[in-house]
Amino acid sequence: MKRWLLLGAGIAIGLGVLVRAVTSPAVATPPESSPTLPRRQDIPTNDGRWRVGWAVAVPGIIYSGLSADGSNIAWADNQGCVRRLLGDSGRMLWRTAPLSGVNHVAVAPDGSVVAYSRLNPDRNSVVVLHPERGDRSSRVFAGNGAVWSTAFGANNVAFIGTGGKSVYEVRDPATKMKPIATDGIPESLAIATDAPRIATGTWSPAGVLSCSLIEKRNCWRRAETEADRACRVALAADGSRIMVLSVRGAKETEGRVRVHDGKTGALLWEARLPDGAAHPTALFSANGEYVAVTYLRGPRPDDADDWRLAFFGGEGQRLFADKGSALFRPEVAAINADGSAITVLSGDETLFTLDRQGNFVAKLRFPPDARTGRPIRVKRVSSSADGCTLLLERRDDSLMLLRTGVQKR
Repeated sequence: MKRWLLLGAGIAIGLGVLVRAVTSPAVATPPESSPTLPRRQDIPTNDGRWRVGWAVAVPGIIYSGLSADGSNIAWADNQGCVRRLLGDSGRMLWRTAPLSGVNHVAVAPDGSVVAYSRLNPDRNSVVVLHPERGDRSSRVFAGNGAVWSTAFGANNVAFIGTGGKSVYEVRDPATKMKPIATDGIPESLAIATDAPRIATGTWSPAGVLSCSLIEKRNCWRRAETEADRACRVALAADGSRIMVLSVRGAKETEGRVRVHDGKTGALLWEARLPDGAAHPTALFSANGEYVAVTYLRGPRPDDADDWRLAFFGGEGQRLFADKGSALFRPEVAAINADGSAITVLSGDETLFTLDRQGNFVAKLRFPPDARTGRPIRVKRVSSSADGCTLLLERRDDSLMLLRTGVQKR
């Protein structure tokens, strides 16, 4: 009998180990030192607007994320490992073991990170990583359908938009939160940084949905009247206004910019981009008064370098004629909280800053890297909600953080 009890205990222990191995998303990996590239505090600009805080090597990077307040960074590599960096120094706080299929991350102001495989119906789970302990204290959430969009709310709570036409609020597993049902797939997701309001832009069918996050009340929806359209959304910090960029087809033409009242959905103003404009990108000022848009002048291959910048005021008026030339190929990177300045990336090596009247007030052209002697080329730019922090993903597998001297509003 004693032998049978011992055998049973051994089997139970073995099964316990098996269950733990299957359900645990990863095993914590001891932190490693983050290789830091030479600091570039002395790169000059015309007015001293942008200062380079740090640059770090990120070998094998496939995606990076910056928190809305600019205080935390996360990035994933081609092995599925996720790292959290501190915004003030670039120092790595933790690194996970490989997370199968992970190719996207989003990071909250408190350092919480969600890691997931975007648009993958076979991997519809999201790993929620602890701000201090990473995958040593992680949770796994799975909704209905592939993950399409993610965003963090004001209380560092993650929201997940899925192909099952739902937006989930991911809290402690003991708290069951009913998802928000959307008529279409929530491709774009935004949450006000200072108010309990959410907005999502959908397609199939296309439209905009917004709700108060207090018991998911006061929801409204505005559907697109034409087929083959998609909507991308952004919110003012206080949730009072919602910006919508509506585009059509694979080339994202027939762009329209609309601003709605956050609570009622009433249309406040609408502006159309020029005929033939393609692949637009829009940023909304945190005060809800200004919209900066950059777009390709035409959808043909020979238009690839013909970019334009449009800037709209609180009533939808163009504040200056759309700007662009052979030497100025703008892609919008940041907009100040009060709309007083817009920063764009021109080509892949120069940042320009313009004021509300379209005057150029700063230029930052990166000199060659001091370590390698090669030109610094920028692949992707992320900005904080107030437009005072930029995260640059460089083509040499490194990240660079820039800040302004402007105080956060």
